[in-house]
Amino acid sequence: MNLDAEVVTRAFNRVGAKCREDAQFAQSTKFWDGTLRLGIGPTVLIFRFDAGELQSVHEGDDDGCDAPGNFGFSASIEAWNQLLLQMPNDEQLAGPGWTGDVVRTGDRDTYWRYYPALRRLIELASEELK
Repeated sequence: MNLDAEVVTRAFNRVGAKCREDAQFAQSTKFWDGTLRLGIGPTVLIFRFDAGELQSVHEGDDDGCDAPGNFGFSASIEAWNQLLLQMPNDEQLAGPGWTGDVVRTGDRDTYWRYYPALRRLIELASEELK
């Protein structure tokens, strides 16, 4: 099965709407003030956090992705297919190039601090697509 950018974007939007109730996700975002930016092909989704609470998920621009508290990833739809349908292991996600053409952007310290939130978000989106 191959997913297109619209299907992946909708899955992350649905996950964003319900991940507040996911205890593992809530624990991993504790104290986060900032944004997670997901570049899904040509589409950019912004997850905005305030004091650890997810405030919004919306399509948008790179509004300050390099500022402290903000990080993100950009990838082709082929790479998102790999990430979501084959659920890579932690080594693939933590490595400098992840898998495929995934590129990390933004604040490096924020990435390392909130990597578990990103990992859980990908797990939830993967489950949503199955």
